[in-house]
Amino acid sequence: MNINKQYKKTFLFKRTRSCTLISLASASVILLSQKTSAQPFLDIVNLKYSTSPDAGVINQNNNRVTVQYLGVGTNLPVQFKNKKDAVIFSPFFEKWSVLISNANRQHYYSIALPVTLSKTIPNSHWSFLITGIARLNDSSINKKTEMQAGGALVVNYKRNKNLTWKLGLYVNNELFGLFVMPLVGIDWRINEKNNLFGLLPGNLTYEHKINKRFYYGATFRAITNSYANTAGYWRIDENQLGLYLDGYVTKNMVLNVEAGHSLFRKIRTGVKQVSKTDAAVNDNLYFKIGLAYRVRFKNEGS
Repeated sequence: MNINKQYKKTFLFKRTRSCTLISLASASVILLSQKTSAQPFLDIVNLKYSTSPDAGVINQNNNRVTVQYLGVGTNLPVQFKNKKDAVIFSPFFEKWSVLISNANRQHYYSIALPVTLSKTIPNSHWSFLITGIARLNDSSINKKTEMQAGGALVVNYKRNKNLTWKLGLYVNNELFGLFVMPLVGIDWRINEKNNLFGLLPGNLTYEHKINKRFYYGATFRAITNSYANTAGYWRIDENQLGLYLDGYVTKNMVLNVEAGHSLFRKIRTGVKQVSKTDAAVNDNLYFKIGLAYRVRFKNEGS
């Protein structure tokens, strides 16, 4: 009798946890399939790690550097009654570890909560995303860590069912000053096996489908972040160009591997409106691995 009760409790717990993921996935599918976006998937939960060793092909005349990155994030949509609009909560954690020449290794952390309103404009080809971002970036996050506030507005125009153009603006109160960046993007389902999507200068991805289990492609990403330290701030500008392979272990669980090279990498330190110093570091190869619970929502060919 006790065994049966325990079995039922275990079964109910597993079923509840499974139903939660299924509900989130279902909500995401409904939401994103209704949106003007043609991006082929949404990662409900993701974990990623990358390392950039002291080895490279271009820009090797500066200071030696190794860079490691760890990130964990989620996307949790809450739908409105019309099944087209939603608020999306996307909390994440990041850690950078950097070693320049023979100096001590430095560690920088980030905890952030972006909240996005996804809104369609009825009876039109237009929609928009408006995002507010609160984040704590520091070499040691504690009560004294100052909050950074930022946001973005992206307007989408759906030219047809396979192509959406994007235009927007990103603003963030970085520790080195106000950071403003215009945005331009595309979500293009080229055909049943090929997709191109992204929002530049932040990211752009080409994806090709081999079969239901495997996808490969090329990706570009650009990262600008600043973190508080005892002397002022530490800033990284990291641009990466690489090739990747996605393998689906199950219908929704995907393993990602990627390799490429950094471009025009800059690491700087300084005091806001007082001084800044460029560490003048090399560009290096990088290797990335990731695991995600992913929902694909486009009808694709075999």
